[in-house]
Amino acid sequence: MFRWWLFPTLALFMIEGCQESAFPANSSTNYLSVIPTAARAASLPEYTPFPYGVASGDPLPDAVIIWTMLDSLAARTDSSIVWQLSRSPEFTPPLRSDTITVTAAHHYRLKEDVRGLQPGTAYYYRFGHRGKWSRTGRTRTAPAREFRGQVRLGVVSCNALEWGYFNAFEVMAQEPFDAIIHLGDYIYEYASGAYGDTTIGRLHYPRHEVVTARDYHQRYAQYRRDPQLQLAHANHPFICVWDDHEVANNSHTKGAENHNPELEGDYLTRMTAARAIYYDWMPVRERASGELYRSFEFGQTADLYMLDERLAARTAPAADFSLAALEDTTKHILGQRQLSWLSGELATATGHWQLIGNQVLFAKLDLSNILPQYAVNLDAWDGFRHEKSQLIDSLRKYRNPNTVFLTGDTHCSWYFEVEPSVDQAPPLAHEFGTPSVSSANYDEFIQGWDTLTVAKYRLYRDNPHLQFTNLSDHGFLVLDITPEKLSATFRFLKDIRKPDLREKSHKTFLLDYVHHHAR
Repeated sequence: MFRWWLFPTLALFMIEGCQESAFPANSSTNYLSVIPTAARAASLPEYTPFPYGVASGDPLPDAVIIWTMLDSLAARTDSSIVWQLSRSPEFTPPLRSDTITVTAAHHYRLKEDVRGLQPGTAYYYRFGHRGKWSRTGRTRTAPAREFRGQVRLGVVSCNALEWGYFNAFEVMAQEPFDAIIHLGDYIYEYASGAYGDTTIGRLHYPRHEVVTARDYHQRYAQYRRDPQLQLAHANHPFICVWDDHEVANNSHTKGAENHNPELEGDYLTRMTAARAIYYDWMPVRERASGELYRSFEFGQTADLYMLDERLAARTAPAADFSLAALEDTTKHILGQRQLSWLSGELATATGHWQLIGNQVLFAKLDLSNILPQYAVNLDAWDGFRHEKSQLIDSLRKYRNPNTVFLTGDTHCSWYFEVEPSVDQAPPLAHEFGTPSVSSANYDEFIQGWDTLTVAKYRLYRDNPHLQFTNLSDHGFLVLDITPEKLSATFRFLKDIRKPDLREKSHKTFLLDYVHHHAR
């Protein structure tokens, strides 16, 4: 995670002028209206044994995960939950239905991989227990392999509860998306007051830093009770991956910056517990291998590769900024197995656009003339140059300039041209960094027009491949994709200190598909 309080001069304040999207405007569509009023009322009972809402995720053309969890007060050992799925929000009749036994071992959660569905189709689902129904959820399968139409994806990351309200999620809940990509930092592990603005009144539970499986479970339970987050989950399938705070700040396979073994015990025990609780709470498809990295197809329009840059094979970061440390071949961010998988997928991809769900910045960010003591973000790809150069070599080899990195972690907005050409040829790839939903950036730590203006000048001066940055606003990223164009729109919310769905501004970039050499 970028520690913004260590970067007092790194910021810029840019109030973006609104630009017209290259695609038909959909923002006026209230996605809640998809579910009729009567059904919506019925889906929000006064009491429910499902206080954490419902969720869906990992959509395939013929399958989707649906999820819920019983309140432990309502659950009994080996409790039964009935689930229903239908094309109709009134469930007349249910298309599919089953009764599943849930146990205390997984905190009475139900996660069903519903198969045999139709591609590109909206479905409604709900859960029942002892005569009480959950709210109604809406999900959607991925389009068929031959699909060549428009795909709309939302991209989010970094929703720290103590820093503010999840207004971005409620705005997204009201708009149409094929899926929402969450790039990690879904929860934060810190003790209440350690990282946040407690004057807002949103205090972490448990109040101490989460370390044990019970701690992590209680923290997820608090986040999933948030009504704005529940609404987004109920209306859209999510495609999720963890970043560091699902365990601890700047985590890797052997430790973390925010882990003290003398006070908090064995790191492997903590990491294993955090991973298990993540799978209990998130609507992700579990694999026997335990690997979280995976791929998705949205017809012929786009392919999506979700990477695991934390817990698959990441080693401890470089100890310093020396060339030997940065180019150390024993340092890994993906590991050879995952890197080979990604390179193979990119080499054989058939979609027009290749999207890479990426936790930390891939493009080079030169800070040497701004903050020499933090010249390189060692937690990002810049700190793992050997594997970064291997991936760049793969990108050059398969020669597809329609590759787009989607990045979280920094809490800020970025658009880079990755490895731009000097001869007017397209860059090797593009990178869009999504703003945080609520986690702090420059705006929460340091204010001042003078430092913001200076930071703007220096960032653009020292990074000519940087096309856009906003280090002070929160929100989300929207991708509208057709085979011939990709539109990326940064959407910034006006406030996170109170429930407020007003938008401050937006900024749109349009990429044209580049016809490239056949592979």
